[in-house]
Amino acid sequence: MRRISRNLTTIYRTERLIQRRHLAVIQQQTIMIALAGIAVLSALVLLNISLYFVLNAWMSPALSAAALAAANLTLACLLVLVAKRTNVEQEIAPAVEVRDMAIADIEDELSEMATEAREIVGAIKGIGSNPLGSLPTLLIPLLTALLKDRKDK
Repeated sequence: MRRISRNLTTIYRTERLIQRRHLAVIQQQTIMIALAGIAVLSALVLLNISLYFVLNAWMSPALSAAALAAANLTLACLLVLVAKRTNVEQEIAPAVEVRDMAIADIEDELSEMATEAREIVGAIKGIGSNPLGSLPTLLIPLLTALLKDRKDK
């Protein structure tokens, strides 16, 4: 039983860690996309200003504003690409592995407990037909379970 409670605690902690990492990645992606949005807005403003100057004067101040707008658009694209490349799966892989091992260990422990319970029930059923002959088959699983419980502590 001690292993089961330890594994349940491990599962709970790893699930919390996995969810924290998911939240952190989503938070980081949101910030990057917000920064990209700000860059796009400023690029659009500068692009509009540059088009105005180009249409009105065909002078170099407009071309410089256009170059700055192009740089802002490039920055926005880079921020979106960085935000999309962030992958939570690589960060949480060890925690997922530990959780899966704990679940498998609980399944094994419960399977062993079910087998022991079936043996005890079979021995109890056999007491009615052969009281002395089925006594060792009843005591062996009980002693094994008691000794195993003491060993886990």
